[in-house]
Amino acid sequence: MSPWDTPSMNRLSEATGIHVSTISRIVKGQNVKGPTKDVVTQLAEALGKPAREVGGWIDAAWAQLEPYTPPAAADLMTNEQRAAVDSIIRAFATANRAAADSARLSDELAVAMAKKPGMRAQSKRT
Repeated sequence: MSPWDTPSMNRLSEATGIHVSTISRIVKGQNVKGPTKDVVTQLAEALGKPAREVGGWIDAAWAQLEPYTPPAAADLMTNEQRAAVDSIIRAFATANRAAADSARLSDELAVAMAKKPGMRAQSKRT
């Protein structure tokens, strides 16, 4: 534990076997592909939290939704077609994550502005 009673990334790395740089990217939202369920499960176990809760902290779509199961007809697709569908899914997930991050930052900015007296949005005068 760190001096603030929160687990350090190094200790979390030691407890899970996940490289500290991977944990850092997850925490900072810089893990482009997003962490796998296995990684989130390992982190959750080390933190003593449910995997869905930890997944929710990092906006893992599966944390809020039921697991995605492709239709049975997906078995008829070629590897190239499957890769294309995977790419589309990643593109949707990236866009959704960016939108959620933008909304969260807007909310945080609004809260910060509300806490500071005299702060208000200023417009340019032309």
